[in-house]
Parts: sequence; C-alpha cells; structure tokens
Amino acid sequence: MTERFDYPAGDGVVPVIPYDTFEAANLFLATGRTREEVLPLIGLNAVEWERLHESYRWFPYSLGERYRHDYFAGLGDAEIYRLVLPPRWRVQEGDEPELRATWHIREAVRRNPYIGPFKDCGWPFTFIAAHAEATLCCYTHDGERVYFKGDPLTDRKGEPIGADAASFKAVGGRWLYDKHHVYGEGQYGANRTSYWYIVDDADAATFEALNLRYARDKHRAYYITGKTIRTKSPEVFEIVPELRLNYRDGTRDPLHEGSVIARDREAVYFYGARLRKARPENFKVLGHGYATDGTTVWYLDQKKVIEGADAETFTVPGPGEPYVSGRSSGAGVTDRNRPYVYGEPCAPQEWVEDWRQFFEAKPDLHGWWWHQFAQPQR
Repeated sequence: MTERFDYPAGDGVVPVIPYDTFEAANLFLATGRTREEVLPLIGLNAVEWERLHESYRWFPYSLGERYRHDYFAGLGDAEIYRLVLPPRWRVQEGDEPELRATWHIREAVRRNPYIGPFKDCGWPFTFIAAHAEATLCCYTHDGERVYFKGDPLTDRKGEPIGADAASFKAVGGRWLYDKHHVYGEGQYGANRTSYWYIVDDADAATFEALNLRYARDKHRAYYITGKTIRTKSPEVFEIVPELRLNYRDGTRDPLHEGSVIARDREAVYFYGARLRKARPENFKVLGHGYATDGTTVWYLDQKKVIEGADAETFTVPGPGEPYVSGRSSGAGVTDRNRPYVYGEPCAPQEWVEDWRQFFEAKPDLHGWWWHQFAQPQR
C-alpha cells in the first residue's frame, strides 16, 4: 500500500506523496537502486515521478516557485507544506508554515530513510555528505560502492576508482578521502561532468581543504584539476578571495569558496599556476577581474598584465562611487593616465563624458587624464 493520493489541480489531478517519502525515494535512487525497484513502492510511474520530482526537489530552497505553481495549480507554499507533511510530520502549534522548513525533514531522512513504504525494503544505505556545490546532490554508499547522483565514483575514463565505502568521508569542498587515499573531484566539458582521481602522495593526516579548488597538507598544496603545487611554504598557503562589487546595496563581497586565486610566501597562483612576477605580500583583488601587487596590474579574466598601467593610482570604481559602464559591455576602470575596458587602454579624449560623474564626485583628485581633456559643463 502506497502513500500516494491524487490532489485536484486545475482541470485535472496530480499525484502527491509525503515529502519524507520523496526524499527517501530520491536517496535510494541515488544509491544504485533502479526506478523499477523504487517507483512501485511510492505508486508512481516514470512520467509522474519526473514531474513530481521537479517540483518537490526545490522545497528546502527559495527556488523552484514556477515548478510548484505549475504543479499545484497556484496553491500557496503554506498550503503545500501542510499537504506534504503527513502522516509522520505536522505543523507544530504556533509555528508558521514555511515550505523551506522541509530542510530538517530532508536531514532526518538522510539519517534514516527506512520510513513509510521503505520501512522494510532492506536496501543498504549510508549518507556520507552533501555536495559542496551541487546542493541537490550528495555522496552515499551501499556498503560496497560510493555513489554520486546514482552512479559509482569513476575516473575520467569511466573506470571505478575503488573507494573504500566504509571509511569514505568528505574533507571539505571537492576533496574527499578513505583509509587508502585522498581524492579530488574534477570536472570537464560544458556540462561540468564530474570525475574523481587519487591525489598522489597526499598526506591524509594533515590534508586540509582550503576551498572548492585548493587544498594543502604539510608537504605541498593542490589544485582541483589534479595539479600538485610544489610550494616551499605550505603552512602559509592560503586563498585570496575574489571580490564581487554590489552597486545596488553598496557592499563588497569577498568570494572565498570558489576563488581560483591563492598565495604562499613565494608566489601568487591563478587556476593553480604561478602568476608571473606577482608579489604575494602585496597582492590584492580589485574587482571586475582586476588585481594588483602595487607594482603591476593584471586583468585576470584574460590572465594578462596591463602594460603601462600605473599600479599606484589604478582604480576600479566600487559601491558608493559612480559606476562607469564599458559602453557596449564590461566596466570602466582607470588610472591617472588613461581609462581601460576589459584591460585594454582607451583613448582618454573619447571617454571624458563617460567619466565626468566619477571625477566630479572626487574633487580631491588632480592632474589625472580627465582633468586634461574635460571642459566645464555650462
């Protein structure tokens, strides 16, 4: 007997199952069970499951509103929450029904998916860790193999990596380990297909994930593409956060987890490779893809040095300052000698009006290119 029931939505009906049952089904499917095994237990066929899955999977997040609206024919989130909680969960007296509160149900099911129609299924399952980026996905095992999104972990050639299921753990980011090896999760192709590889010679006892891309141990550092960084100072190897400039709310957000920039005492690293001539002690990210060490300026999006740029005065207009558009696209930046777009110098006399608001807001600046070409507005 399944827990499915049909709910009238628009001109028809849609199948509804308890949210915890949905999560349990998802976990077993992610751990090697087939749809032919799982779906009959919840009373759905493949087409029904696909549509229900697209709606239910976003419940713990502030996403997927369009899918819920279409599936439940405009039913509000509070009503959906009440609809999918029974029979094992209910809204507590005084609580505000909120669909995102299903996250705690998801976490409970990850600890024990043997509920409802799966109570006596006997399928081996252990939750290992949620994925650091793909928030809807997780690592699980069945006692023999480690799975990600329903498939055993394989290398780039599609061969099993032979991870030890019982001891497999997440270090952090896209770094993992078992009693034999440390592993990295690489990605390739436009669809960012995942594969896993052994991090050669990594010291598991001191291995530390620094973010999604970099890690270190007491001997060396590592980049997620499988590159070993022969740093002479692994103890100080660290992430240099990238920077997001938010002009609407006036904030500057350091982006640590996804940063491709790191440094030690000797060098700055960009995508795991040394950034030529960069001085790590003074290196800082300016925003919009620009960085400087006080002597040289880089446009990192193209991994190039901006020849002739004056590092001392190089300026990326930030939140709270007048924003300068790069006209067709991009952002305008400047030093005392000229403006730039995408790291390329622009003819100063052609950009006077674009920069007028910026310079007029900074009366303390004198002798910059703009002052040479600007004429007072009448």
